[in-house]
Amino acid sequence: MNRNIYITNCEGPVSTINNACATAKAFLPEGGKLSTLRGSILVCIFLLMPFFSLQARDNLVFCQMGDRDPALWSVLKKYFTGKSYGVSIYEGADSIEKQIQNVNKISKEKAVVFLALDLIPSEKEGIFVAMSKTKEGKGSILEIDEVPAAHRTDSEDLALSVAAPFGAKIKRLPLFVFLGIDMPGVFLKIDCPKDKTGGVFNRLNEGLQKYLNRGVKDENERKN
Repeated sequence: MNRNIYITNCEGPVSTINNACATAKAFLPEGGKLSTLRGSILVCIFLLMPFFSLQARDNLVFCQMGDRDPALWSVLKKYFTGKSYGVSIYEGADSIEKQIQNVNKISKEKAVVFLALDLIPSEKEGIFVAMSKTKEGKGSILEIDEVPAAHRTDSEDLALSVAAPFGAKIKRLPLFVFLGIDMPGVFLKIDCPKDKTGGVFNRLNEGLQKYLNRGVKDENERKN
């Protein structure tokens, strides 16, 4: 079940919404007044809040870098949608105008992770991981090249999490693809043998899950 889909799959989100609304309806007695109805709506929203926050957390934005192998990208999208991620894919920009167009579209995505990925079919497996090296903004309004620095800590956590399963180190580089991107992001260059895509994507998923669940782990540690 793809968490981007809210209506078409009746076994997933729709059933969750129906159950929550049924619970809220129980608070409305026969002949109840409008104030009671408002209370029921608030209960329904409260019950659904964890569900919708989960949707946003697991949405990924990929940006295609370098030469694009359609078959390999198709396998990647199928893999991550099969893991219940929401997946959006954009083509990398070759001009500032195109970059601004991408930024405007990506800013509307309910996503928290941006992956600039150069996915290369290869006989030998390899990975290069980098995070954006940009200047810090000084004012309340950031320039396009200052936006990525606002997510420097989270981007570093993301890069380290993704690199760890591959045993890779991270680099810090000035990267055009991150201009204006207002979310944690990482650049990946993956040499991927076509007969080992499952293993490569499993490790990439392991790193993403480590990053996405780090707050949950920290909260559990505080409780213990």
